[in-house]
Amino acid sequence: MALSFAVGGARGAFEETFADEVTGVLDHAYGCECDWERAPIASLGELTTAGWERMVGRAIRDLGSDRTTNLMALRDSGRGVFLPAHVQAASFPLSAGEALQCASLPGLRNELADLAECWRLPLDDHGLRALIAEGQRDDEAESFALITLAANEAARRDCPLWLIVR
Repeated sequence: MALSFAVGGARGAFEETFADEVTGVLDHAYGCECDWERAPIASLGELTTAGWERMVGRAIRDLGSDRTTNLMALRDSGRGVFLPAHVQAASFPLSAGEALQCASLPGLRNELADLAECWRLPLDDHGLRALIAEGQRDDEAESFALITLAANEAARRDCPLWLIVR
């Protein structure tokens, strides 16, 4: 299976009925989504769910579970949303499929910065794109580059970062 990264509002990420349910769950849990509910969606890459699992597993081994709480929040299913707010990781049941896993985008970015230091990888878009273009690094480095590029864009746009299993 593939895991795609998308930045923008829920209404652009999902079909209308499911998007209504997702936005309703988020509104109830965190308050009104406001400006980012309908933000245009931008797809920012795709990787295998196995690549995601390996990267998160290595992050937990190298940094510890206490320093990877946001990455771990989406670990089991590899799907969910990083919200552009300081929120506690949570899981919310949905009528169709698995629960919606939610975590903090600012928290994720802090964890990615710690990983960049540990793994000696760049955090800037130019360096991350070069890392992907090299294609000679390990699977975890490529996964790191893709999620970090997506997190950077989500932070610039102040929008959620969705991980969607396809």
